[in-house]
Amino acid sequence: MPRVMALPTLFMLASFVACGDKAEDSTETGVTLNTAPSANAGVDQTVSADGAVNLDGSGSYDADGDTLTYRWEFEHVPEDSTIQSKEAPFTRNGSAEAVTSSFTPDAIGTYVVSLWVSDGEEQSAKDYVVITTQTPDTLPVADAGDDVTVDVDAVVSLDGSGSYDPLGRAVTYAWTIVDTPDASSLTALAGADTAAASFTADARGVYVINLVVDNGLTSSLADAVIITAVGEDSAPTANAGEDIVAEDCTSIPLNGAGSVDPDGDKLKYSWEIQKKPTGSKVTTASFSDATAAEPTFFADIAGEYRLSLSVNDGTSWSSPDLLTLTVGERSYNTAPKITITDFPVIDAGEAECEESGYTYNCDDCSDQTISWGTNVTVTDADGDAYTSAWTLTDGSGVIATSTSIETSVKLEDITCSEPGVTDDNEFVFSLTVIDCTGASTTATGTATAQCTGVEATE
Repeated sequence: MPRVMALPTLFMLASFVACGDKAEDSTETGVTLNTAPSANAGVDQTVSADGAVNLDGSGSYDADGDTLTYRWEFEHVPEDSTIQSKEAPFTRNGSAEAVTSSFTPDAIGTYVVSLWVSDGEEQSAKDYVVITTQTPDTLPVADAGDDVTVDVDAVVSLDGSGSYDPLGRAVTYAWTIVDTPDASSLTALAGADTAAASFTADARGVYVINLVVDNGLTSSLADAVIITAVGEDSAPTANAGEDIVAEDCTSIPLNGAGSVDPDGDKLKYSWEIQKKPTGSKVTTASFSDATAAEPTFFADIAGEYRLSLSVNDGTSWSSPDLLTLTVGERSYNTAPKITITDFPVIDAGEAECEESGYTYNCDDCSDQTISWGTNVTVTDADGDAYTSAWTLTDGSGVIATSTSIETSVKLEDITCSEPGVTDDNEFVFSLTVIDCTGASTTATGTATAQCTGVEATE
């Protein structure tokens, strides 16, 4: 008949074992003590917020080799996150009870995720992984629709339905008014937070409306739509295009092709400068053609320019439409290059010399007027316009036009030392060339005037 251990004896044995080594087996009783498992939630991560975050708990282990179960939970989410349940995002995007899981971030900031594991008898302490999500490089794309021409007082329906997020996230809409005709009283759009905003074009002229979309993580760049409202008086309407951000010392394309005439008459164009930065020297000549629909404009320095476009249908002129150019300093440049060759040697003739003790007093040879600069080549890799200036750094003379590469120079005080000797009189010219960005290059060239001394005649 088998022996049955009394309950007090079993309790005493269990108490004794509990006070000993947790991993020690009792071969006498057949009782095996269990070791709690250890959770490992993986390494901390910094990731872009536009993709799934992968979690890996495979580093978790159990010293007894028991099979583990897993539980992932959110301990902290960014302030803008909509995650409320500790487990819901895993059940939606991955699994809260798998060795590897995932979730899709819905905000920029810090997520703290915990993992605990169980061997069926005991549960581990929690281990934590910190995920920092950053603004994604991939932005949503705003599409404000096509430019249109409408009659004054018409209701204009805007269409931003072409906007999208490359990763398929839902987007929200934000329409804003950028510019309106001077006579318009428009200050707000109907449905400005929907894909289909609208407004009434209450005056003739150009309306510029921007659309920005947001995917919950980041916003798109603005896209603009231009609405041109024409009136019943058959006068044309000028459209100078959207405001432009550009760099100085470049030819900036302009586009007035959106100007319209209700009668379909052929238009004449007139571009003008209304405002320029202090120090700018732009004039009407800075337009490639101030009477063209699509000229270029050369902005010579950084700053804000205000241009206007007016159009004429053969009978009447439109009101001017204004365009703002915000011009920054150009991000690239190569300084001009100067090449000077064939330094001239000029025969200045003879000068009489009279003996004076142990030396001679000699007259000057005659002044010489020469062409200068034909031996100079200036190149600019960027095709920049440049200014130039000559100075005479050694010798006496007069430069006719110092700001012209090719000019004439009068060489003066050409001397000799004694009879029978030809002396070289060197005239050193320095040329400084400055390109549109302010980068300068300086080079020197030398002209030599020879003066020969002769005995003075009585």
